[in-house]
Amino acid sequence: MKNLVSKLYILGFMVLTVFFSYIIWEVTFNHILEEYRSREIVLEITKKEEKQKAASSFQNAILDDEKRVKHYLGYRVLEEKKIEGHFHHIDFDFKQDKRSYCVECHGDMPHDKVKELRAFGNMHASFIGCQTCHVKFEKKEKTGIYKWYDRVTGEIVPSPVREGVNPGSYGSKIIPFKRVDGKLQRVDTQDHIDFSREYREKEATLSDVQKSKAKKIIHKIISEKPYMCEDCHQKDNPLLPFEFLGYSKKRADVIVSTEVVGMIKNYTKFYMPRILHPGFGDEK
Repeated sequence: MKNLVSKLYILGFMVLTVFFSYIIWEVTFNHILEEYRSREIVLEITKKEEKQKAASSFQNAILDDEKRVKHYLGYRVLEEKKIEGHFHHIDFDFKQDKRSYCVECHGDMPHDKVKELRAFGNMHASFIGCQTCHVKFEKKEKTGIYKWYDRVTGEIVPSPVREGVNPGSYGSKIIPFKRVDGKLQRVDTQDHIDFSREYREKEATLSDVQKSKAKKIIHKIISEKPYMCEDCHQKDNPLLPFEFLGYSKKRADVIVSTEVVGMIKNYTKFYMPRILHPGFGDEK
């Protein structure tokens, strides 16, 4: 009997201990946890609102802006997307290059360092793949073969020049082919594309060392110095086979003329006519 009472006493004491522990926890620590949870909820709601706001801003500024504007050019009427703040018309609706893994990081208009050449370079980037200028093949890899690929599907397509498509609205780009084990192969292989896209997906989780290693692999085929203007715009041995790419003999002759290179090399400074200067005509 005495043992039973002792056990009941101990059990009761344990129950009271648990009860008072719960009371102490509620009074002392629980409100801290509740406050922490509340802050987490508020922070999550704030982030969600900011994300929605950013998405809404992008939607309003880019995706929903489909206003059209017409320009009378004297010989035809040009209709294009209206872009606020742009005085000059663009002359075509720029399609993003879905095939190029270079564009995913560097953008469709990647040239911005050299002020005198960036507009010229970005204009070429609308119909020439990045690797065409930035990859120089070894002798055993050289083929001299270049073809057009569709910006959206990546498939090799007939020459838009030969089909009479207006310049600036080709919807395709020129890509070089190299020789690997005796076979022709596009320089923008699917392995390159898959590796680059996987890097983009996992970039936030990688260490600086891992990022550096991945970038070296991605840029391994990139030459230290790209081809320059005169490599294509020359009569003797132009880089691109213009007639094979669909250009007429007459158009190819214009492209390889020395005037093009001369303009880029010599006219890096432009001056307004003196007649437009304030005070013109006042001097003796």
